[in-house]
Amino acid sequence: MNLARFNKVWPIAGGVVATIITIIILILWNQGSSASDIIFLYWLNFAVLMFHEFEEYVLPGGFKYFINHKTVIGVSDSSAKEPISDMVIIVINLGMWIIFIIAALLAKISPWLGAGMILFNVTNILGHLIIFQKKKKGYNPGMITAVLMIPFLIFAFKVVYEQNIMSTGEYILASIIGLISGISLPLAGLIIRKRALRE
Repeated sequence: MNLARFNKVWPIAGGVVATIITIIILILWNQGSSASDIIFLYWLNFAVLMFHEFEEYVLPGGFKYFINHKTVIGVSDSSAKEPISDMVIIVINLGMWIIFIIAALLAKISPWLGAGMILFNVTNILGHLIIFQKKKKGYNPGMITAVLMIPFLIFAFKVVYEQNIMSTGEYILASIIGLISGISLPLAGLIIRKRALRE
């Protein structure tokens, strides 16, 4: 498999799927029950993730180069081996697709999982708006959708709270899941960077 070529295909496919999901949800949103509102919300969260990836890798794209050369985990030498390879990008991003899909499918059974994935958006917000700004000020691939995640995050938890579908313990569990998933990405990046620099 040509990983570089595949990395050009899946974000485009994700952008198309995200658009379809968003249109369907906007059409059906007011026709659903309370439980359906949560289902729609968690699928919309998946669409938000894919729109974010579309900005990172397609329009305008360039996130792979940016993360490898313009951030704190990047390398300054353009000829050096890039820490974040095509395989790493595929595993992380498509791995998140699987988790987000499971969260949407289990919305009625385990709403705390979907809430945790909504909290995962905080990672992208902090990454693009604060952490990535330390080495290179200004726009970075994914920054616009990261900004738009802020009102979505507020809206999403307003819906979750108003539906009254989670106990205090489930809110805590969702927070833990969001925290762990959020920390795992930068931690994985640092580990991968160290391994790449040793080779």
